[in-house]
Amino acid sequence: MQTTGKFTQEADFRRERDFGAKVGATFEFVTAQFRPLFKCLAYFVLPGALLGGIGLGLAMSTFLGMMPSPGNRPVGPGRAAYHYPAFSGLNGTSFVGLGLAMLGFLAAFLLLSCTVYGFVRVRMATPPGEAVQPAQVWAFVRRRLGRVVGGWLLLTVATAAGTGVVGGALALLGPGFVALLFFPLVWAVVCLTLYFPVLLMEDGGVLAALRRSFYLVKGKWWSSLGLYLVMSFITGIMNYIFIIPFYGLMMARMLLHSTSLDSELLSVATMSIYALGWIFTAVLPLVAMLFQYFNLVERKDGVGLRRLVDSLGQTAAPQVRSAAYRPDEEGEY
Repeated sequence: MQTTGKFTQEADFRRERDFGAKVGATFEFVTAQFRPLFKCLAYFVLPGALLGGIGLGLAMSTFLGMMPSPGNRPVGPGRAAYHYPAFSGLNGTSFVGLGLAMLGFLAAFLLLSCTVYGFVRVRMATPPGEAVQPAQVWAFVRRRLGRVVGGWLLLTVATAAGTGVVGGALALLGPGFVALLFFPLVWAVVCLTLYFPVLLMEDGGVLAALRRSFYLVKGKWWSSLGLYLVMSFITGIMNYIFIIPFYGLMMARMLLHSTSLDSELLSVATMSIYALGWIFTAVLPLVAMLFQYFNLVERKDGVGLRRLVDSLGQTAAPQVRSAAYRPDEEGEY
């Protein structure tokens, strides 16, 4: 299969870009590579997202069952009769649903990062006229999946340690000292937005990627924060489109008081729609931070410029000729 268009070669990615150019490049990349990219996402990320949506739907069905329905509320003067179903904590379905949701969305998140960044790595190494195939992306992801899981565990341990430090400071020293820790923690979180791009775009280990992400963000912290906030805001707005079916089900349950709307199937269906939408929208901040990674690498290391210089003289010189005249023509005078 032949393909043409933007973002088909490495030089299209390794460029310095200002803030607006990074936002524009994010949408241009997703548009230009929509079909092969989302084909890969459907193969590798969709199963986990659907599992998370099903689990979340099972858990939310209990929430819908707790909402008032006509019937058994004590009746008083001027008050309508309502019934609140007996509820004594989370039931087995809720626990199973929450477990499936956490497992599914965790797997989907890790595979989403691997697939998006793996797709870009394969796209950069594939001739411009050829389309990226899911098998190529999976071959890349499979070799690095253990490294990604290790990176996630490292961040989880660091997050747990940070939470413990904040909790201990709050208990021993009061909220004033915790406020002093707030800014260093936010600074570290912004630096870590480049952790997975570094981990998957370079071939270092989990600790090397940690040091590298802090190095790249140094001096460009505010631009990294601004880009992440803007793309997260856009993603959040788009996410509301896919959560509308669940809100509609909830409002219908409140207004119509129909017990038929307590169906677990309806809850699972609406949350599965949300999970599918999450795949589409979550790609945007990942791609935006990838372009921030390329931007910072070019500013600090000049990788793309060096490769462009190294490629000079390795290809045949273009033949310059006039489209209007030949050497034996006199031209117009």
